[in-house]
Amino acid sequence: MMDKLNRMEERIKEIEEKIEDLHREYEERHTLQRFTFSDLVQELIGAAVIALPFSLTEEVWELAQRLSLLRVLFIYFFVLFFVFIFIKYSKLQNWEQQNVAGFVPLRLITSMGISFFVSLVCLLMFGIYPDFIKDTTTLIKATLLVNVFAVIGSLGVDMAK
Repeated sequence: MMDKLNRMEERIKEIEEKIEDLHREYEERHTLQRFTFSDLVQELIGAAVIALPFSLTEEVWELAQRLSLLRVLFIYFFVLFFVFIFIKYSKLQNWEQQNVAGFVPLRLITSMGISFFVSLVCLLMFGIYPDFIKDTTTLIKATLLVNVFAVIGSLGVDMAK
């Protein structure tokens, strides 16, 4: 009888240890992740992967030349709004809600900023400006249009970790 009781106590201890391990694993997976340097690098890589081919696409340059700055800004802010909604309300990652000015997610600022910078660098690096795009207004419009796509890559790679 005592032997059976001892085995049951050992089994209960094993079960308690397994429960503690599962609880620790759960806590690790569901701990909110702060924005780190590795997130910045991931956003940079994601933006570059998308910005490189789009900056070499003649259709983007033509759109930049033909569309008014107002229309390009409308497209940019339209995408910005949906990126804001996506970051704010998606449950795909355990991103800690780090806000700037109380309501703007830090990841929105970093992702849009990095994507804009990468888009501009791609257009300049490949000589699109000044060889194919002649004026700075069109360069800004082309950068914004490439940025619209690059931000998707930026967030996609950051989420895929």
